[in-house]
Amino acid sequence: MKNLSFRQLRIFESAARLSSFARAAAEMHLSAPAISMQMKDLEEGLGMPLFAKRGRGLVLTSAGEYFLVYARRVLIALKETEDMMLKLKGMEIGTLNIGLVSTAKYIAPHLLARFRLEHPGIKLVIHVRNRDQLIGLLREAAIDVAIMGKPPKDLDVRAEAFANNPHAFICSPDHPLAQERTVNLAQLDSEEILIREQGSGTRTVMENFFEVGRFRPLSTLEMSTTETIKQAVMAGLGISFVSLHAVGLETKHGVLRILAVEGTPVIRVWHLVSRGGRPASLAAEAFRYFVLEQGNALLQDLFGAESERQSTHF
Repeated sequence: MKNLSFRQLRIFESAARLSSFARAAAEMHLSAPAISMQMKDLEEGLGMPLFAKRGRGLVLTSAGEYFLVYARRVLIALKETEDMMLKLKGMEIGTLNIGLVSTAKYIAPHLLARFRLEHPGIKLVIHVRNRDQLIGLLREAAIDVAIMGKPPKDLDVRAEAFANNPHAFICSPDHPLAQERTVNLAQLDSEEILIREQGSGTRTVMENFFEVGRFRPLSTLEMSTTETIKQAVMAGLGISFVSLHAVGLETKHGVLRILAVEGTPVIRVWHLVSRGGRPASLAAEAFRYFVLEQGNALLQDLFGAESERQSTHF
């Protein structure tokens, strides 16, 4: 069996189906002696005859009938493999529409850069929206897949978690609370808290955290982007609650500090979300496999173990 080839399996299946080496030779575009030689080598390798003569034709022996069953299974599997490889070749020139909640734009480029190394032919189209807007794109089937925190409940989706997403309060390095080992919510009473707009997932997590802590800030200032919030915090305008993935560079270089507020970081989870009940494109499935297999490890390398600290989950 060790010298068995796919070519011999194809010839055997043809000869068995047609009950003739001559007809198999015509179908395979080979000479009749070549077919006979291949089948002789196959039978010698197996140590038993597969064909018996009956008149001018051929019939299978008992061993040949069993061998035909397994040969066809192998050939079917090989055909499926060949078909998939052809589809994957087509996938390499496909287009993948990816939706990102605004905070995900700090992690997605790293994932996409690595993904493109493996699939350089796929065209990527990126849509950055807040959570509510992104759900709208999913509902309209305007995107193939989304990276977001909390998946929608009122839409049929396939949502798969792939990494933790820690949230915490940030301040400027010279803020009076920056050096405190522990800060309780009551100490934030007199602070200007910069918050994201309605519809933002980050704002929802912050409001849930405040509700659990029975805290209502005295003063808030609403801003529509995390970038604006970061600049405002650095300028000393106030403090804010953000994903730590959005401030990795700033905290590393010391231009922002993470406030040690009790109960933080609040751990959300990054999800890969797509519409349910619809076949995914091969490009989308390739991206899904990539993110689920490599996403968490890549984010750990980039942002450290902050997301693994024990804290509050929402």
